[in-house]
Amino acid sequence: MKYLILLMIPYLLLGTEQRVLLSAATVHEHTYDRFGKKYNAFNYGLGYEYNYFEEYNALYFATNVLLLNDSFENPQLSIGLGHYYRFDTGVIDTAVGLTGFFGIKKIYTDEDTSRDGGNFGLTGGFGPTVNFYYEDISVNFVYVPGFKYKELDTTGFLYMYFGYKF
Repeated sequence: MKYLILLMIPYLLLGTEQRVLLSAATVHEHTYDRFGKKYNAFNYGLGYEYNYFEEYNALYFATNVLLLNDSFENPQLSIGLGHYYRFDTGVIDTAVGLTGFFGIKKIYTDEDTSRDGGNFGLTGGFGPTVNFYYEDISVNFVYVPGFKYKELDTTGFLYMYFGYKF
C-alpha cells in the first residue's frame, strides 16, 4: 500500500484541477439487498480528485479517492480512475467518459445470512460517467452495471457525488 501512495505523489503534484468531493447518493437496480433489507441510498463521505484537464474537446485523465458509507451501511475506501472528454456547452460544461474503481469494503458471499456477516476484501467495478461543471462546482454521475458470476452477485447502481474545485 505504501508503494501505491508513493506512485501517486507525482500525479498529485502535476494535476491541473483538484477537487474536494462530497459523496451523495445511489439509486440501485433493486430496492432490497440479498438479506431483505433496503439498500442505503444516502452514501455520505469525503474524497479528493485530481485531473489533467487542459482543453475542451480532448481526452483527459482523472483519478479520485473516496471514503464513504456504502449501500450496506459499511465503510468503503475506493480509488477511481477514468478517461473523460469535456465539452464547452455554454454556462455548464459537460464531460462524458468511462471510469473504474477498486477499493476495500465488506464483501458478502452466499454463506452469509445477514449484514453482520461478510469480511473486508477487494472490490471493483467500471461504467460510463457524465459530469457537469458550473464554475468551481461539479456534479458527477457514474453507472456501475450489476453482474453475476459464480458466487459473485452484484446489483447495478447509479452513484452521484459533488465536487468543489480549489
